[in-house]
Amino acid sequence: MNQSLIVFFFLFISFSCEKEDDSDPVQGCMDETAINYNPDAEIEDGSCQFDDDLMRINIDFRQFIDDQDVQYSELIYSNAAENLYSVEKIYYVISDLTLHYVNAESSVISNYLFIKNDDPNSLKLNNIIIPDTCSSISFTFGFSQINNESDMYLNDPNNFHNLMVWPDVLGGGYHYMKLEGTFIDIDGEEKFYNTHTGPLNGNDNSYSYSFNINYSQGQSQLYIDMDINKFFNNPVYDHNYYGQGIMGSLEAQSAIKNNLGDVFTVTSN
Repeated sequence: MNQSLIVFFFLFISFSCEKEDDSDPVQGCMDETAINYNPDAEIEDGSCQFDDDLMRINIDFRQFIDDQDVQYSELIYSNAAENLYSVEKIYYVISDLTLHYVNAESSVISNYLFIKNDDPNSLKLNNIIIPDTCSSISFTFGFSQINNESDMYLNDPNNFHNLMVWPDVLGGGYHYMKLEGTFIDIDGEEKFYNTHTGPLNGNDNSYSYSFNINYSQGQSQLYIDMDINKFFNNPVYDHNYYGQGIMGSLEAQSAIKNNLGDVFTVTSN
C-alpha cells in the first residue's frame, strides 16, 4: 500500500469516528413491552405503542417560573424580594409517589425519583399500568426522615449518592433539592446562589402533597408542575439576607419549607 493510500485510509477512519461521536442521541420508545420498542434509543420520546386494552397513564414533571417555561442561565427573573435572578439548574427528589383509585386501592409508583432539568429521561414516567380510574395522587418533596439516612442510596443509578449526599456534619442523609443560579446583590454585583435544602441537623423539612384527579378509560397524561418562583415568594425570601449558601442555616431551611405549600400543582388531560 503506497503512502497516499495510507493517509487517505486514516483520514477516512478519523472522519467516520468524528461523525459518529458528533451524532445526536437517538430518540424513541424505550419501553421493552411496547410494540415499537427501539433498543437503540437513548432518550424516551413518549411514542410507545401497545397492543392491549390496559389502562395506562403518563406523568411529566415540568418546571416553570410564573407559569412560563424556565429559560435557564438567563438573568431575567424577579421574586417577591425584587431579587433579579437566574436559574442554572434544578435537581430535586420526589418520594413516595402514589396513585389512589376509585375502588379505594392505591399503588406506590416509585419510592423516590431523581428529577434533573438537564436529564430528559428523568422528567417522564411513561405507560404506567393502573388497575382502575385514578381519584388522586400523593407525593413528598424530598424524603421523610425514615427514608433519609446516610449511605441509604449508595449504589443507586444516575450518580444519585454523589450528587445529592447531605454532609454528615449537618445531619447526614440526602438533599431534597439543589436549586442554583446567580442574582444581583444590593451592590449591583452578580453573585452565585445555591439554594440547597435537606434534613439539617435531623429536621424533617420535606413536604407532602395530595391532589384530586380524575381519569377515564384509556391512556391519559398527568403533569406535576413546579413553579420555582414560589420557593421565594410567601413568605418573602431575600437572597441578600440569606446569603449564597443555606445548607447550614436553620432559618433559611425553615423559610423554604414554609414556602412549599403552593410550589407544586397537578393537572391532567
